[in-house]
Order: sequence, then structure tokens, then C-alpha cells
Amino acid sequence: MLTDTRIASIKPPATGQEEHPDHKVTGLRLRVGAGGTKTWTLRKRAGSKTVNRKLGSYPSMKLAAARSAAETIIASIELEGTTDGIDRTFADVATHWLENKAKEKNKRWQHQEAQLNKHVLPAFGARKIVEIKRREIRDFIDGIEGKVLPNRILALVKTIFRYALSRDWIEASPVEGIEKPKSEKPRDRVLDMGEVARVWHSAGLLGFPEGHWTRILMLTAQRGGEVTQMKWADLNLDAGSWLIADNKADRANLVPLTDAVVTILREMPQLGEYVFTTTGDKPINGFAKTKLTLDKFIAGKGDPLKPWRFHDLRRTAATHMVRLGISETVVGRVLNHAAKGVTAQVYALHSYAPEKRNALEVWAAEIDRAVNGEGGGNVMKMERS
Repeated sequence: MLTDTRIASIKPPATGQEEHPDHKVTGLRLRVGAGGTKTWTLRKRAGSKTVNRKLGSYPSMKLAAARSAAETIIASIELEGTTDGIDRTFADVATHWLENKAKEKNKRWQHQEAQLNKHVLPAFGARKIVEIKRREIRDFIDGIEGKVLPNRILALVKTIFRYALSRDWIEASPVEGIEKPKSEKPRDRVLDMGEVARVWHSAGLLGFPEGHWTRILMLTAQRGGEVTQMKWADLNLDAGSWLIADNKADRANLVPLTDAVVTILREMPQLGEYVFTTTGDKPINGFAKTKLTLDKFIAGKGDPLKPWRFHDLRRTAATHMVRLGISETVVGRVLNHAAKGVTAQVYALHSYAPEKRNALEVWAAEIDRAVNGEGGGNVMKMERS
């Protein structure tokens, strides 16, 4: 039985080394060398994998500290199971990092947890961490608004991938090599209506579900992540409404759905709780690849567009609605910008509902004219173009 008293009294062997197992923590051993060195090691088997790690040296690491360190590592091995981390999701790793690293070392761990829940987990939480690609992370970071927030989110994601790497859950981190977003003025790219029509037509070539996602992104002027997370349970197609209860702004938003949006949604298959899904249990991802394909389709029918991002479609909708006579106040409500004043905040969910619907109908009609020519077509013609 190992105790600090007994450990101090252990004599070194004449040659080689001896190991003394701990009776309390299975796998923990004290390795004593011929020169008198005493080293804590952990040898633990999980499935087909054997972990053999040095924990520290005695007496700088006492028995209690060695047991604590061993138990932490064993917990991660048991969570890993027999899959050696292959099925571990990004959310699994983030949670493990919070519990075993951040809470102990970082006083701001609650802020980091909030950033993960608000910005990162909706995009990557359900994904297997070994399947997440560099281009997806880069596209995700590029889509985050603000001068400081993108850098902070990138640093947080990089920390979690490095943690996974240190635990042998991944072979390499896809975040390494991604440069910090440059400190620059807010993007002001706005597509003209000719460009809007080209994006609309090319989105039709993408097919289900990415093409439908792109067109609804254009028509609703909501954030890409919110459209991606759209669920059938949050839709009322008969009333033409979509309730976004959980979003980046932490403000519920009731989005009016125009006839064009409802028509697209009614023609889509319902494969699960998420509207835009191919698996039935999680929303689509990989928008960097979708953007590349869309740009190829656009360039195939003329010159490429000037550089643009999916998030520019939201700014485009807002800019053109103002051009078409919609007040900036109403456009702000469509975009779910913060309402000023206590009364406005309390009643923001249902206030301006008619004005918001009118604004989006005006915008849908403008897209219709751009797609089908002056005089417009009809909803079905626009969808089948």
C-alpha cells in the first residue's frame, strides 16, 4: 500500500528500475530507478489503445497530487471509450476542456462558456471533431461580425483544438495556419439587383438543401446561422411566420414569411426536426464548399462577381429595402437589431409585425422583378427559374 511515508522509505534497486502500483487508483505506478529517482507514471488501456504517461517526479509531486492527475487522465480515457476519440464531437471536447482545464486555470471560463454556447456550438457542436476542416473554420470566422469578436472566437476555437491534440483525440489541428482577421472597417459590400438575380439563378442549380437555404437567406434577411438552425417546429406556414427564440442577439424574433418563402418551404421534404438537413438529425454544414460551387455556377454564366460572402446578402437586403422606401427603423426590426428603450425591448417581439411583413414583401417583389424582368412573374415562376 502506497503512502507518503512508505514512498519516502523505498530503497532504489541495485540495477534497472522497479514499479510500485497504487492500490487506490488503478494504473498509477511509482517507478523507482537504480539512481534513486522516483517517477509517477500512468499506464491505462482503453479499447485497443494503451496510454503510458509520465505524470511527475517524487517528492515534488506528492501521492495525493499524483492520484488527482491520474484520475483526471483516466476520466478522459473512459470518455474516449473504445473509439479512440473517433466519435467525439466538438461539443464533447469543449465540455471536457471547460471541466478539466478552463475552470481550473481561467477565471473567465464562464465568459468562454457563454461564447461557445452562443457562437461556436450552433455551428460545430454536433460535428465529429476529426471531420471539421480548416476551410469551414475560416469561413465561419469570416462570417462573424465585429472588430474584436472574430479574433477572440478564433483564439477560443484554436485552444480547444490544441486541447484535443494534447489528448491524442486528433492527429492535427485544422485551426493552425488560420490568420487572425485583420482589424478593418466593417464590410460594406452590397450586391446590386443584377448580382442578386445571378445568385438566385445559380442557387437553383445547387439543389436541395443548399439552394433552398441560399434563397431563403436572401428572402428573409436573417443571419446565416439562424437560417441553418431553422426547425419545422418554429414555423407556422399557414400564418406565414417563423419564431427565432435562440439567436446570436439573445432576443426572440418573429420573422414574417412571404409567399415566396412559404412556397419554397412547402416543397421541401421534412427529414427531421431541422429544415435544412440531409441526415435528419443535424443541420447542413460545409458552407465554404457551397460558396465555391455557387461561385462556379455564377461564373459559368458570365464574369465572376466581385468578392462577396453569404453574410453580404443580409446587408444587401437591408440596403435595398431602404432604397425602396422602407424606414431604417423597420429595417432594423427585420434584422432584429436592438430596440431602444425599456418599452420597445419588452414589446419588440410582436411590435412592427405588419411593417416587417410589408418590408419583406417589398423585398421579395424586388427580387421577383430582378429575376423575371420588369412586371415580375409570380412566386412559382420565381421558384422554378
